[in-house]
Amino acid sequence: MSNDFEVTVPVRAPAAAAWALAGDPARVNEWFGPVVEVTIIGDERHAVMGNGAELVERLVDRDDVSHRYSYEVLSGIPGLTSHKATIRVDVDGDGCVVGWRQTATSNDPDYDIEGRLRAVMTRGLEQLRDQLETAQ
Repeated sequence: MSNDFEVTVPVRAPAAAAWALAGDPARVNEWFGPVVEVTIIGDERHAVMGNGAELVERLVDRDDVSHRYSYEVLSGIPGLTSHKATIRVDVDGDGCVVGWRQTATSNDPDYDIEGRLRAVMTRGLEQLRDQLETAQ
């Protein structure tokens, strides 16, 4: 396990459709189950989780042409000294591949963001895929 990893899922839907959903930071709660409410204030996303926790993230590095955006967690995940994630959608034939990369640092030498997040991220991307493919 590590503190720098990526999860990807192939999707049988056009990249533009995937980007319209995955690329909209205000819509993460529509496909990522742990997030129940999202508010965007300037360049910050406030994501309320099902357990009541709130993540505050700064939206950075958006590129609508390349279908990529990144965000940094400012608060809400204990033990982190830095965290950056990137959502991307790449064309793949008639469909696309959606990727979600996480990079983190911590003062705790045993911190393992992959161990904490890989399974839930995979389920989220699978839910995204299922929504997009059902809409086709």
